[in-house]
Amino acid sequence: MKATFVYPNSRAELLAGIERGEEPDSQLHGALYLEEHGIDVEFHDPLLTRRELPKPLSRVAWNVRELTVPYELGRTDVVFTPLAALLPLAARGRRLPVVVINFGLNLIWRRASQARRALLRRSLRAAARVICLGEAQRSELVDAAGLEPERVLNMPIPVDDRFFVAREHGDARGVLAVGKDLARDYGTLLEAAAPLEVETTLVAHPRNLAGLELPANARLAPAGLSFTELRDAYARAACVVLPQRSDSFPFGSEGGGLTALLEAMAMARPIVATERAILRDYVDHGVEALLVPPEDPLALRAAVERILGDSELARSLGTAARARVERAHTSKEFAARLAPVLRSVV
Repeated sequence: MKATFVYPNSRAELLAGIERGEEPDSQLHGALYLEEHGIDVEFHDPLLTRRELPKPLSRVAWNVRELTVPYELGRTDVVFTPLAALLPLAARGRRLPVVVINFGLNLIWRRASQARRALLRRSLRAAARVICLGEAQRSELVDAAGLEPERVLNMPIPVDDRFFVAREHGDARGVLAVGKDLARDYGTLLEAAAPLEVETTLVAHPRNLAGLELPANARLAPAGLSFTELRDAYARAACVVLPQRSDSFPFGSEGGGLTALLEAMAMARPIVATERAILRDYVDHGVEALLVPPEDPLALRAAVERILGDSELARSLGTAARARVERAHTSKEFAARLAPVLRSVV
């Protein structure tokens, strides 16, 4: 059996980095382990977006590529992709089953016009399966788009537990926040962290900090941080914070923050995170992380201070987080759950 993985952006450099041991396989969603289940995997880059085009054409190519992808593929049995606007519908012309993974379709749905919703509904109904990253995301999409519940699955995403490995760091100190999603709430974090007597490091995009002033104890990490450097930053952090807007925030993604959350969990770091519905499939408050209300700097500061002032709590949270990753969020485990899904639709 052969499965073709189609992502919005090329995975060629990532695959080379994984081969060198310099990057994690988290963003391949178990693909490298599917061979153990008798499934050969090929990665395909859409033809229309393989090279940079002038501005007017690039936007057209970005949208039209989903129509042409099914006819660019050679022999394959199933397609796995986050491209859901048109690809599942177009693949019907080849009678090719498509399994969609939902990285942010709920928010796209909420912001879409009636015409776009109608097209997205048709496309999602044409998909053989839709994989959601949490039960809250799944139930919302089923209700909103009127999908058959049995064809929409809840499969929390994985992290490369062999790349992000817990390790002792005698000089662990300070607060670390990672992520470029538009739903990140660095304003609340900076307000919470300003009075703390530790450094706060942000691994973010400058656009995340537009209009914000960094206090004296905060800094933006250098651009272009490698994954090995990011891993070292996690290891040095006494507390990792995932500050986010509420579930109703209209930008970013409802699944935003999960990658950084899982990386910190795999590194066995103590975590403070803004409570969001999708996190219920990844952490329990007081067990693997401390959860705080959105846009509440006082609650966020109090949770960080608890961790910084209680080494036993910090150790307990980190140990439980790593254990949960090993139990339910490894790339190998995700492949074991994905393989029967792919087989069932062929």
